[in-house]
Amino acid sequence: MKDYIPYAAGVLAGLLVAFLMSGLLALTETPQLLLFALLPAVGGALVDRVCRRRPNNP
Repeated sequence: MKDYIPYAAGVLAGLLVAFLMSGLLALTETPQLLLFALLPAVGGALVDRVCRRRPNNP
């Protein structure tokens, strides 16, 4: 379960960015749908990948 924490953090960050971009750009309909579908998934994948590549030196 602990392995999912970086992914979940990335999803939340992507969702926050999606909300900010949607509000600032006043997006509606299809562009907004694509934004909310892609950014959380991409954010989760990026944060998860960065956390897995980082060496775990104590």
